[in-house]
Amino acid sequence: MYELRRLGRVRLTRTMASALVLLVLGGCVQVQPYLAKEITPPTKPVRVLLMPPDIAALEIAAAGVPLPRADWTTQAQDGLIDAVEDTLESHGAEIVRYRSAEGIVPYADEHLEAVALHETVLQTILTYRYSPAQQQLSLPTKPEGLDWTLGESVAPIRADYDADYALFLIYRQATSTTARALLAAASVVLFGFIQPTSQSVGFATLIDLESGAVIWTNLLQGQSLDVNEPDGIYDRGIKLLSGLPL
Repeated sequence: MYELRRLGRVRLTRTMASALVLLVLGGCVQVQPYLAKEITPPTKPVRVLLMPPDIAALEIAAAGVPLPRADWTTQAQDGLIDAVEDTLESHGAEIVRYRSAEGIVPYADEHLEAVALHETVLQTILTYRYSPAQQQLSLPTKPEGLDWTLGESVAPIRADYDADYALFLIYRQATSTTARALLAAASVVLFGFIQPTSQSVGFATLIDLESGAVIWTNLLQGQSLDVNEPDGIYDRGIKLLSGLPL
């Protein structure tokens, strides 16, 4: 099961990369939310389970190789979680934190089926709703909006946490070193084109734990942030969660 999840994570990362539109306007940020059909906000306070966020902050060296930065990743995670807490509080919702398991895989065994299915469904949503190369395509049975479900696989999560919804977050940020930025500037002077040096992308998914339905997704993309300005990550998180149907 872990090997299947590891391979699924690799496929998901590749699919996210294919969904990106590289933005070259400084500070430009775009969000693209989708809402399931016939969804109305709840009329009573709800409990939202925040699944373990999948966050990575990378540094792009002069050779163009992205290298993980643990300190930047921690900073990004703190800012995004603060944004989640404030957003849910503004909706009158209660946040529930997932109790990560020990070891490499953060999920309990009984929750792996739902997590793996979420990754598979997310790949399809990214391909048919967000990928620039597939913008004009649609699945015959899903012509518009969102109409995906994780089915009964979410039942163990609902039972263990007594939550109404589960919120999944993915965030990737790649920031260039000074040498890489200078190389990009030189490419404009010497060759007349802009070489992207940094970017960020976030993806949020809200799952109804009663029905298993994917009721809302949002993709955020833009240029990377200055790692010395942690408030920027918080602002990105607020944008990523804008339009949350709670």
